[in-house]
Amino acid sequence: MNVRQPVPEYLTNRKNTIIQITFTAVFAYVFINIYRPFGYDDWYKINEWKLLVASGVVVLLGMITIILTRLGMFILKKNHEITLAVYLFIIFAEIILLGAFYTSLEVFILKDQRPPLQLMFNAVQNTSLILLIPYALSILFFAWSDIKRKFEQLVSQFREPADVFIPFRDEKGILRLTLRSLDVLYLQASDNYVTIHYTDRERKKTYLIRNNLKKMEKEFREYPLYRCHRSFAVNIKNIHMVRKTGKGYELVIPSADKESIPLSVSYEKKILDLLKIKQ
Repeated sequence: MNVRQPVPEYLTNRKNTIIQITFTAVFAYVFINIYRPFGYDDWYKINEWKLLVASGVVVLLGMITIILTRLGMFILKKNHEITLAVYLFIIFAEIILLGAFYTSLEVFILKDQRPPLQLMFNAVQNTSLILLIPYALSILFFAWSDIKRKFEQLVSQFREPADVFIPFRDEKGILRLTLRSLDVLYLQASDNYVTIHYTDRERKKTYLIRNNLKKMEKEFREYPLYRCHRSFAVNIKNIHMVRKTGKGYELVIPSADKESIPLSVSYEKKILDLLKIKQ
């Protein structure tokens, strides 16, 4: 398992993150009321409905911690790829922070007399169950949804005509250019701009759009454009050759001067699998 590889987009997009946090909150609420961790039995000094409200408040405060860590992930994502190592570290940090929160609850609110280290150990165990079970279930669901989407996309590519058009929009969502799928060669990012390399009547041309490649990448899920490098996305239908170099692989584009674009290690397996090339 390569912990330096980027995690799938479905693990870090906003929609799925909101779904995951909501599902985790519901699971945590049910878990606390059934399993009764964190000195929960001491809460029975109040009546049943107040107990349910109190546990809801505890879950809500705990989820605020998760929301803050995910906001940090979104900020980091703007300038860096979220690798598997980073994603696992975020989950580990969430478990420790929530464990510390629930330990503080037992010590200062419930006045638990057991040693704080023992309380922290128990809290981390319970927090691991509260988080890892819904996380695992939600990740499996997201992975299944992604596989289903890719399969439907693959089927649609066989059904769609070869001259399907790809729309290119700027950062404000304004349509700037539309090209036939087979005419698009690759996209090249530079700061806040993306250069579209394409052919027009067998002549290579370029078109500059103010946007970033990460944002545009999300709009190309129905088209054969795939990220192959931090600064490049390629039309896999227009890859003429995959060539091994001293630094890895490069993709040769069928232009007049046989251009080549880099294939970074993090995208290597994905692109080679799409091209049905075994390493």
